[in-house]
Amino acid sequence: MIPDRGRAPNGGRGQRSDGDTAVRVFLSLWIIFSLYWATDFVREHFLVLTIVDRHSFALDGFEDLHPDIFVHTDGHAYHGANPGISMLGAIPYFIFSPVVDRVAARELAARSTEEEQEASYNDPRRARQVFYERVRARGLDVRFGLLGLVTEVFAMAPLSALGGMVFFLVLAGAGVGRRAALGATLIYALGTPVFLRSAYLNQNLAVGVFGFTGFGLLWNPGGWCSWSRRTRLAVAGLCGGLALLCDYSGGLMTALLGLYAVVSLRDEEAWPEVIRGSLWYVAGSVGPILILWYYQWAAFGFPFYPPQHYMPPVEWSDLGYQGVSRPQLDLLLMLLFDVRFGLVVNAPVVLLALVAPILARRQPSILQRRETWLALGVGAAYLVFFSMVNYTRLQYITGIRYMVPVLPFLVLAAVPALLSLPRIVTYLLAFVSILINWGLAMGRFQEQESSILETLGRVYLGGLQLPALNTLSKMSAQYLPEGSQISAGPVLLVAAVVLWAVWRIESPWSPVTAEES
Repeated sequence: MIPDRGRAPNGGRGQRSDGDTAVRVFLSLWIIFSLYWATDFVREHFLVLTIVDRHSFALDGFEDLHPDIFVHTDGHAYHGANPGISMLGAIPYFIFSPVVDRVAARELAARSTEEEQEASYNDPRRARQVFYERVRARGLDVRFGLLGLVTEVFAMAPLSALGGMVFFLVLAGAGVGRRAALGATLIYALGTPVFLRSAYLNQNLAVGVFGFTGFGLLWNPGGWCSWSRRTRLAVAGLCGGLALLCDYSGGLMTALLGLYAVVSLRDEEAWPEVIRGSLWYVAGSVGPILILWYYQWAAFGFPFYPPQHYMPPVEWSDLGYQGVSRPQLDLLLMLLFDVRFGLVVNAPVVLLALVAPILARRQPSILQRRETWLALGVGAAYLVFFSMVNYTRLQYITGIRYMVPVLPFLVLAAVPALLSLPRIVTYLLAFVSILINWGLAMGRFQEQESSILETLGRVYLGGLQLPALNTLSKMSAQYLPEGSQISAGPVLLVAAVVLWAVWRIESPWSPVTAEES
């Protein structure tokens, strides 16, 4: 194993178990991701609302609110995406829907005609203005806002935080010291576009979280998961199936995890046992796949065609089959290096993954060759696949998205290099990575011709921000007393105190006297 840079005792805190630290990682990331909630109301939110409020998959009445919502031949409206992340978001929204109903009804009852005439959204993007005007006119603005908040705080943020916790446990199990594993986890969660994409329901990030969790269970370094091998195979299959339920690109993850399961079993067992073990993986994946087929049958009348099959052409989707054609070198280079959404530009740390095979061959490493090539294979597979998808060019609207599933794998592959570099270089790279992605999580705004440097400059020269407060300030006349000032400072201060408590308080469920004794 590589030398541990982080096992030096730190008083009582140095005696924490990996499990205890993992829980604190989860809580911390959950708080941070919730804090940077973005108010973007995406197509997946509409399906959350209709599942809970209408008990239906149809999005009737919302056709003019999102370009991916279309009217099918049965006369009902649907969107061109898989339903997995919406189904996940529907769980907390169902729980909190009575509260949302009450607040929304009270707000509508208090409105007057004069207020409705003055309602506006102060944003230079005309599409955002039109969306708000239409939603406000229908009395859905408060409901949509609360739905977005609930699904972020109780679905997307904890899911992404769970991904960070698994990342930490895998590193700790692989022999990385606790402090070093914690540092690498912070780079993964806050120093890559995971930070940006954790701010609202996003199927691409969910694919990465489910995929990496499945990989971690199959690899199980150091026996970090105490479940039996059959259970781990079944749950890994469930993760692969959930990745597919969230997005059709998740099919790549399902297949790669299945291949890795077979190869791993073959190292230890004869083919009959390999086949039996593989069936546990398949069994785990069946449930989410059946749910996907049911959704496609219920919505479109046929279980095996993806929702995109029925979607009328929009920008860039009129090329090839629903926007998918052959691999294109220019698009591949854009996915890597475009100044607006390139993977390397947004997450420079992933470049270190390229030296992982050399390190695995020359010196003891946390990654063996099989795991190294699996991590790099996931990155290569998604890069080639999305170089065939023409509408990935539209990522400038909200920033990098399609390559997000590869982030946990490539950051994992980069960890041996991070620990081999001089400390000052590693710390500098971590600082730059977090600076970039924290700024993007704050600013979010991107124009077609702008680069991320313009967004970062606007954020860091203009002061610390929170996306939700930025949105509220653009329509404060409707929701706040006249002349109200919205500052991120007090909110950030409270969050800092809570985070301090998460890491400072030892044995939180024990009496103080017991701890002192």
